[in-house]
Amino acid sequence: MPLIRRCAVVALVAATLAGSPALGGTAHAAGSYTCFAGSLTPQADGSHISANPCDGWGGVDVVVVLQFGPYAGTYRCGSAFSWNGYLGADGCSPAPTP
Repeated sequence: MPLIRRCAVVALVAATLAGSPALGGTAHAAGSYTCFAGSLTPQADGSHISANPCDGWGGVDVVVVLQFGPYAGTYRCGSAFSWNGYLGADGCSPAPTP
């Protein structure tokens, strides 16, 4: 195996292990969205967030940040779907502060 390829493999493995919760890394959400403002609707399994305009990515286990308005804050959601800047997220609760 050429040296450059070995270095790339070693760097990739090291980066993967550094982020692994099993090896002391921090657990993090699979995706995140940042939205200008939004609203929360209580549901049996957490709140539903409707927000826009939003930017971000992810579908399951996401962090949603609402920047302005009465519901401004950071939320952890079970699932989210975004289309043309509009976000719908389910199973949301306020994210714990570090």
